[in-house]
Amino acid sequence: MTSMKRCTLLATVLAVSASAAFASDGTFDRSLTLSSAPTISVSTGAGYVHVSPGPDNQFHVVGHVHVNPSWFGADADARVKQIVASPPIVQSGNTITVGPSHADSDLYHNVSIDYDVTTPRSTTLKAQTGSGDLQISSIDGSVSAESGSGSIHADGIGPNARLDTGSGSIHASNVHGAAFLQTGSGNLDLSLTAAGDVKAQTGSGSIHIDGLSGGLRAGAGSGSIEVAGTPTSEWRLESGSGGIHLKLGSAAHFNLNAETGSGSVQVDHPIVMQGSLNKHHVSGTVNGGGPTIRATTGSGDVTIR
Repeated sequence: MTSMKRCTLLATVLAVSASAAFASDGTFDRSLTLSSAPTISVSTGAGYVHVSPGPDNQFHVVGHVHVNPSWFGADADARVKQIVASPPIVQSGNTITVGPSHADSDLYHNVSIDYDVTTPRSTTLKAQTGSGDLQISSIDGSVSAESGSGSIHADGIGPNARLDTGSGSIHASNVHGAAFLQTGSGNLDLSLTAAGDVKAQTGSGSIHIDGLSGGLRAGAGSGSIEVAGTPTSEWRLESGSGGIHLKLGSAAHFNLNAETGSGSVQVDHPIVMQGSLNKHHVSGTVNGGGPTIRATTGSGDVTIR
């Protein structure tokens, strides 16, 4: 085969592959009418889910359908066209479910869908991905977001939020109350604008919380924990090997039990000690006492300011 024929053949193969890839993608766009605050469930496998606020009486979703680039079966284009023509959206009154059911698994094999959703601020939302990222903004209702390995970004969401990922990071800002955050190996970053209890857990990442007024359970396998706020009920913080740093302000009143295996404990408040002085363990009361703060780390420092 001459060089000219080989180049021509290669160009033809590339053109066919590109055409197949282009032909095997599709988009659907649907709007649904609502009569009151909705309950929305959105799920996808390898795709992303982005949720933002829209009109009070309308739910809108744009789905971007993709075929796995390593697989282009003979029926790939037909399957994408079928999904676009009849997308996986079910409405029952003000309850809407977006995402394929188990009964449709063959149709969606090697297919991923990205979802861009607008929904009323009052929505109760459940969003789930296998490995894609989740982005949620300005949803005042209860939010539950879960991903197998993607990251979660949330801003301006309501109280009682639950954000959970297997190995991605979580960044939640302007949360209006209580929250639960959990990741296997990523970092957790949370800021709050209203009182509420918080639970935060990571396997190997760090935890940063700002604006907390409430109770706290925070645990990190090997990362640091940093918290700024006011304890109104018990705080319990545990790290395997990271430091624990609390910024509470001079007017804070609490009972303290802080301990580290090989680091030191520093308290920048007048404290009435209980027991003997020990740089690895400090127990006492600050400003007359109050909610108990228990801070324990294996090898990091503990600082209270």
